[in-house]
Amino acid sequence: MMYIALLLIGTGRSSGPSPQSQTATLQFIIPLRVGVYVGNDVTWDFGSIPTYPPATFPAYYFPTTPVSSPYMNIEYFTNAGAGTNWALTIKGAGDPGGGILIGDIEYADAGTNNWTALSTSDANLRTGTGRTNGWQTANQDWQVKMTGDEEVGTYSTTVTVTMQTL
Repeated sequence: MMYIALLLIGTGRSSGPSPQSQTATLQFIIPLRVGVYVGNDVTWDFGSIPTYPPATFPAYYFPTTPVSSPYMNIEYFTNAGAGTNWALTIKGAGDPGGGILIGDIEYADAGTNNWTALSTSDANLRTGTGRTNGWQTANQDWQVKMTGDEEVGTYSTTVTVTMQTL
């Protein structure tokens, strides 16, 4: 008789006088995740800037595309557990060329004017511990210093924005 009772419970059936119940486990496996989103590229088209060239060098210029702050939309996310450190970093690939140096390109949290020169080393945009409260923003403004040594042409570099647990 005991064998039959175990067999019935093991197969997910219960019968007998009222009430009868069965339980089932609902399991949720949530892996550690980080996320980063960069919403757009940034362009300086000096042919469309009426104040270029300036009366004197050096001169700083904001991008022409997008046309206003924030010039780069960045979002980040992590569901890291309490006590887990994380960092959102940015770095450039190198000099764009044509006389524009990577250090001539500067970024700042949108609307702050607290400029930092771009470099090939990771620099923190945000740091924290534990999970973020959903997707957060770290939008950046950009400017470039023109020294008068730039050459005619089209030049570019890339920036890498990385979200990682530490």
